[in-house]
Amino acid sequence: MTLRFSNRELQRKFDLLALLTHKEFALKYKRTSLGILWSLFNPLLTALVFFVAFKIFMRFKMENYTYFLLTALFAWSWFSSSVIISGRALVDNVTLIKKIIFPRHYLVAAVILAQMVNLIFSVPILLVIGAANGIHPSFVWVIGIPLAMAVQFMFTFGISLIIAISNTYFRDIEYLVGVSMNLVFWMTPITYPLSSIPEKYRNLAYLNPLTSLMNLWRSIFFENVLPWKDLGISAVTAVFFLFMGFAFFRRLERRLDEVL
Repeated sequence: MTLRFSNRELQRKFDLLALLTHKEFALKYKRTSLGILWSLFNPLLTALVFFVAFKIFMRFKMENYTYFLLTALFAWSWFSSSVIISGRALVDNVTLIKKIIFPRHYLVAAVILAQMVNLIFSVPILLVIGAANGIHPSFVWVIGIPLAMAVQFMFTFGISLIIAISNTYFRDIEYLVGVSMNLVFWMTPITYPLSSIPEKYRNLAYLNPLTSLMNLWRSIFFENVLPWKDLGISAVTAVFFLFMGFAFFRRLERRLDEVL
C-alpha cells in the first residue's frame, strides 16, 4: 500500500514537472512562424555568427577551430540561457504560485529542461561538422553526453535556484545576472583553449567551476575522451551548488507569498 502510494505520488510529481516544462517550451515559441524549428536554427545561427567572427574576420589560426568552438559553445548556451531566464521563473508565475500548492522549485527546473532542448538539437549539428573535419563519434559519446548533461543540470539548477529566489526579493538581480554572463563567458575557456592561458595562471582558471565543465564537453566531442578529472571536479562542484541552492531556496521560500 505504501509502495503503491509512493509510486503514484512520484508519477504525479513527474507529470507536473513535464507539464511545467511543456508550458515553458510552448511559451518560448508562442506566435512564431517556425515554432519548434527555432530549437534547431538557434544553434545553427549561433555557429554561423561565431564562424564569421573568429574564422573570417579575426582569422583565428587553429585547426578545426569552428568545431572546437562549438563543442563548448552549445553547452555554454544551455547554461547561460537557463540562468538568465530562471531569474524570472518565480516572478512571472505569481498567479500560479498563489493559487496552487506545489513545489516552487519545479518552475526553475522546468526552465532548465526546456532550454536543454537546444542542446539536444545541437548534437546532430556537431555530428555533421565533426564529420566534415574528420572527427567521428565513438562509444565515449554514449556514456559521456548523458553524464555531462546530468552534471551540468545539477550545477545549473543550483545556481538558478539562488538567482530565482533572490530576484523575488531584489528585482535588480536579473539585470546583474545578464551583465555578469558576458564577463563569465570570456573568463571561461570557450573561444580559446585552456592551454593558451600562461601556465602559472592556469590553475587560477579552475577557480571558475565552468572551466572543468566546458573541458568535459570539449574532451568528449573534440577528443573522443572521457576526462575523469574534469568529470570528478564538475560532479563535486555540481553537488555542492545544488545543495547550496536548495538550502538557500528553502530558507527564502518561506516569505515568497509576501514578496511576490
